[in-house]
Amino acid sequence: MSAQTTVTATVGDAPGVPRSLSDRLPRPWAFPLLAYFSTWILTLGVWTWLGDRNERYVPSIERRKYDGWELHFIFKDASNYLDVARLGYPDHLPVDPATGDVAANNTAFFPLLPMLVKAVAWPLGGRYVLAALLVSVVLGAASAFAVWKLADHLRGRRVADRAALLYCLFPGAFVFGFLYSESLAALLAALCLLALCQRQWLLAGVLAGIGTSVRPNMVALCLACAVAAGIAIHRDRDWKALWAPLLSPIGGAAYLVWGALRYDDARFWFKTQEQGWDQHTDWGVNTVKRVLWLDDSVRAEPAQNLMHTVFFVLAVIGVVWLLREKFPPAITVFTLGVLLLSFTASAQGSKPRFVWTAFPLFVAAATRLRGRALAVVLVVFAAGFVWLGAWSPLHYGRGAP
Repeated sequence: MSAQTTVTATVGDAPGVPRSLSDRLPRPWAFPLLAYFSTWILTLGVWTWLGDRNERYVPSIERRKYDGWELHFIFKDASNYLDVARLGYPDHLPVDPATGDVAANNTAFFPLLPMLVKAVAWPLGGRYVLAALLVSVVLGAASAFAVWKLADHLRGRRVADRAALLYCLFPGAFVFGFLYSESLAALLAALCLLALCQRQWLLAGVLAGIGTSVRPNMVALCLACAVAAGIAIHRDRDWKALWAPLLSPIGGAAYLVWGALRYDDARFWFKTQEQGWDQHTDWGVNTVKRVLWLDDSVRAEPAQNLMHTVFFVLAVIGVVWLLREKFPPAITVFTLGVLLLSFTASAQGSKPRFVWTAFPLFVAAATRLRGRALAVVLVVFAAGFVWLGAWSPLHYGRGAP
């Protein structure tokens, strides 16, 4: 940890400095949990307003499996995760008979989240939707705590409190109300980065290894571990640091090896992504088109495209603040890696939930936003949270932002 980090982390404890909001609670760690559960007030309000308004947009196959509030919670990718939890992965890769290409299938979805749902569903007598809701709530709360804990380590309790509020109310956090994997990814990433800052190399490697079995963009943790280990070895000859990068890819690699053996195809996941789901790396072409409104297909979706543009700008502002903070290099590398992987993917770009996954941006923002400025930002964020939570189910074919 740098000298700057050490100094700023202790400023909040200086005499005469008002106590943080969390320090005024009987248990300071309850603050990020309260911030998280406040988002469920917004989510339940959105669900109440939606009622059955979104049913006509939901494919009939989903309406046959779910009804009522379940159609709000089991939204698009959530249905795929739940199918994996219930049924496992397909025995073989389906093929489109017209083209011979691999058809869309659930091997695109990494295994850890459905494994957790399946584990919780077993003692609940196979009530998978209830298990999914419990898993989602616990992971969301735990991710808020982990981000708060990391921010506390970096910049002290007062900044941590503000970072938790920004993280929980950022519009992309509306996926707290879905069975999506972003909360689990953020939880493991925050804990891994904290372990790297504390030079707990084995723990960091294990957490990163688990994290890479959640989402493909968690490969950014491998980069963070490599950078942290390289610095520790160069400065201190701490060869134990190698545990972190060596263990970091294990989870994702294990899934890819398992699939390669099961489907007799080392490129099974890539074929599913490219041919089945039409997703690939386009090196930022789609992001540039959206941000600059360069073609007719983009201009035909003004609301969605404006959203991409706004969140790209917010991400750029966040990156500038992040670089000025001079956080430990591993944290900066992780954040930039997550954003780069998103911005260079053909179907992701600057979607709010992918910007949200780069959560160290909120720690950087929390060092600058306070008082009235913070209050205004939080109100705007909460409004965006509600809007996205209501807009997405009414535009089912567009996907979750």
